[in-house]
Amino acid sequence: MGSRALVIGVGAYDDDSGIDGYPTIEASARAYGAALARDPQWGAEAGAAVLEPERTRTADGVMRALHDAAAAGEGPQDTLLVVYVGHGAYWQDVPGGQVHFAVGSSRINEPWTWLSAWYVYRAIRKSKAGLKVLIADCCYSNMLPHLGPESALPGALGTRYQGTCVLTAVGGTVHNAWADACANLPSPLDTCTPFSGHLLNVLGEGMPDHPDDLTLGALRAGIDESMQECGVHHAPRMLLNDASEAATLFTNHAKGRRPRARVLDTVDGWVRELLLNGERNLPDLMRRPDLAGRVVVRLKAGDEQSRELAHRVDRRAAELLPDPVDFVRYWGEIEPAMLGGG
Repeated sequence: MGSRALVIGVGAYDDDSGIDGYPTIEASARAYGAALARDPQWGAEAGAAVLEPERTRTADGVMRALHDAAAAGEGPQDTLLVVYVGHGAYWQDVPGGQVHFAVGSSRINEPWTWLSAWYVYRAIRKSKAGLKVLIADCCYSNMLPHLGPESALPGALGTRYQGTCVLTAVGGTVHNAWADACANLPSPLDTCTPFSGHLLNVLGEGMPDHPDDLTLGALRAGIDESMQECGVHHAPRMLLNDASEAATLFTNHAKGRRPRARVLDTVDGWVRELLLNGERNLPDLMRRPDLAGRVVVRLKAGDEQSRELAHRVDRRAAELLPDPVDFVRYWGEIEPAMLGGG
């Protein structure tokens, strides 16, 4: 196996940089390393995934480590996971407008001292690993694009074990990711940034109502629900390109507990199921075409991940509903919403 993880945490800067340092950033990076080391899917050697401060000081140090991690991917069975925790900035007056990640030697208003996300994306894309995941805990992470090739249709294939995922601390029009610790998290996660702390809490506690290993969809849902319970955090964002919500990334440490039965006869129940596990159980939903149509309407009214999922369900509707009567029942729920009447 050539799966590899790289954790980049940059929380300390020169005195004249104009950038505030946060101990929560480096604490988060260490906590990611510890979580990877105790996860059977990654193994004890994953603890060495955390990049040393001397290597996070320069863009060259970060990129050399990233290229080494990307080169370890051997094929579709492997995963490349890259985690960045630190400051992010977005400058529109550079070609195309790009998110930039801070390194230790960055200075606040000098974009050439930061690391362009373009270089990070290029290195990740060149990996031969089947699943490539970028977790970005920084300001302006909501401006990061899909990781897959620009010409590809996001989420069109929906394969479980191949594709790309970008999971960010903020979404929508929110640009600022909180760096102050969340006091509602258990120790030692109450020394981490809120997004990373809640993500790591999901990894530590697991999800009792999700019996499989933690999928991309389950991880995102777990973080979202955990942060909503606090009532003060912004919702995360997830962008999939060809990868499915059903792709696994971590071990579910709660899977030995008895899962709560999910009721899958309501729109809410099926929306949650699809967001957790992608299209794995879609044939079951399509046995009720009218319900399937209402689920798609709900998904189309959601965020980017939900809308892309609705698109994939729509693409498979004709295949799974060969009876014209069933397809009419399905489409009859969707058409009024498209025309503004539902």
